[in-house]
Amino acid sequence: VLCIGCETPITCDNCYLEMSAPDLHLDENGYYHLQFLNDYVQTFSTLKADTGVRQQKVKWLSNREINIQYYGTDNWTNLVNQSSYSDDEGNAYTVLGVWEEFIGDTIKVYCGYTNNCSINYVDSLEVIINEW
Repeated sequence: VLCIGCETPITCDNCYLEMSAPDLHLDENGYYHLQFLNDYVQTFSTLKADTGVRQQKVKWLSNREINIQYYGTDNWTNLVNQSSYSDDEGNAYTVLGVWEEFIGDTIKVYCGYTNNCSINYVDSLEVIINEW
């Protein structure tokens, strides 16, 4: 019997979580600002989570949803794509998409993951939706 194997040590030293909205203005109070585009149904921006970990599944959730009715059926839809994976640099991304009815609101977006050492990381940021 010949057994060949590889053992990769699990390390959790480089794990962390820092969210940002690289394309949005960050004010002195820590709020990001998204200018809603005039004459559009929806406006989008990319959000980033720096995890320090490659190929890490990251979950996203906003505190607001919109009801998109489809053939008379309610479809409550979160304002962010709800999962992504980090790239080789440890960065994961999602897209925040808001509708006109959110102008004037502050949207809170949460992000999190659990690493290989079963440690949970959670962060959040807030985006104020401004009229153009």
